[in-house]
Order: sequence, then structure tokens, then C-alpha cells
Amino acid sequence: MFYIASKFLTFFIMPIGILCLFLVWAIYTKNRAKSKKLVIATFVFLYIFSNPLLINELLLFWEIPPSSISGIKTHDVGIILTGGTINEEKLPKENIFLGKSADRIAQTIELYKNGKIRKVLISGGEISVFGKTPKKEVEEIAKYLIISGVPKSSIFMETHAQNTQENAFNCSKILKKHFENQSYLLITSGFHLRRASACFEKVNVKIDTFGADYLSHERVYYWYSILPKEEYLAYSQLIFREIIGYYTYKVLGWI
Repeated sequence: MFYIASKFLTFFIMPIGILCLFLVWAIYTKNRAKSKKLVIATFVFLYIFSNPLLINELLLFWEIPPSSISGIKTHDVGIILTGGTINEEKLPKENIFLGKSADRIAQTIELYKNGKIRKVLISGGEISVFGKTPKKEVEEIAKYLIISGVPKSSIFMETHAQNTQENAFNCSKILKKHFENQSYLLITSGFHLRRASACFEKVNVKIDTFGADYLSHERVYYWYSILPKEEYLAYSQLIFREIIGYYTYKVLGWI
């Protein structure tokens, strides 16, 4: 219920939600001067939310900077969080279709093959929508790790978490039971690391972090960097949702 409610409510304070509200207001207001101003404001916000230069700067500010694999010490357990790593709804089911956050899996494989993690703990449950449950992302990640050379005996799964706070809480129990007093490396998207690491710290799990799936790029700009691009509107949605999620967790006492 929390998951569904949070998705619905946060929509209206994210870029696309704001644009929709402005347009609806412009359509239904009887004041033509105000309607014109609202339409102009919609275009201004659309430009800001889809501007590569501005959104990249926001991403650079929020994302935890990446670490070099060579500079990472060896950890007993690498914890990879699910969330868009697998395209769960694509058929046939026997195929493994990678999703938009699949770099989390790629980085985990590279860390394992470079001897930086000895075991892998995959964390994430499934949320049934209208009674329909897609392929289990945790299981699909495990399959992909195995065919990529990670032994099945080195893979552990946490299959009940439905948000980042539950990822941390549920993993803390598994780590305490099977890997107490060992070293842990948290692997998730760069923009998600800030909230995820804070959740693990809240449940008294000391971790190091390793970012994947970075949306930002280095500060190399050209004249056309001021022109709006559709993918940056999508990036602004992601980063706004993450910032809102971070401060919501603060209010709830989860971080």
C-alpha cells in the first residue's frame, strides 16, 4: 500500500506532474491572461526539466561519485539491490531481458571476477499489480550471474523487500545470520546510493558503496547542450523522485 500510495502522490510534485497540473489549470481557468501565463510557465518548466546542462549538474550534485574497481578493497559480500535491472514483463519467460538499470548486474559481475567480492546477496521483492506478478527479478539476476560465471553457491537471495528501507532491514538479518562481522559492499545506481547507504546505516550495517548505472556525464559541454532533449526529461523524473524519496525517508525516520 505504501508503495502504490507513494507512486501516486509523488507524481504531482515531479516534473511531468507539475507540467500536467499547469496545463489543466490553463485549460480550465476562465481568465485568458492567466491561462496564457500558465502556458508560458509550462514551456519554461519543460525547457528546464529537459535541459542537458542543468539536469546534468543536478545529477552530478546528487549522485555519489563512482569508485575505481582497482581502488576497492576485497569485501566478503556484495549486496546488489533490484529495481529495473531486468525487463520482467517481456516474453518468452525463458529469456533474460536486461532492463534500464542492468549496469548494477554488470558491475557486480566485474567486481566478482576481479576478486573484490566473494559472495553476492541480491535483495528485492515483487509487487503484484492487479493480481499479476511478473517474473521475479531476484531470480532472473541470479540466473544471469550464474551464466556469467558466478557460482550458484556464492549467490544468496532476499526476496521480500518492496522498498529501500526493507532492503536494508531484511538484508541486515541475513548478514547477521550468515555473514556476521564481515565486510559488505553495497551496489546500486549512483543516484540511489545516498538513500540506500543511509538506510543500511540506520539498521547498523556498516557498508562501503559502489555506484553503477550513472546518469550524469563529466562536465564536457557544447553549444547544443542548452537544447532540450527528451531523455533528460526522463532523468529529471528519476532524480526528483529520488530526492523526494530521500527526504520522505528522513521524515519517516528510516534514515
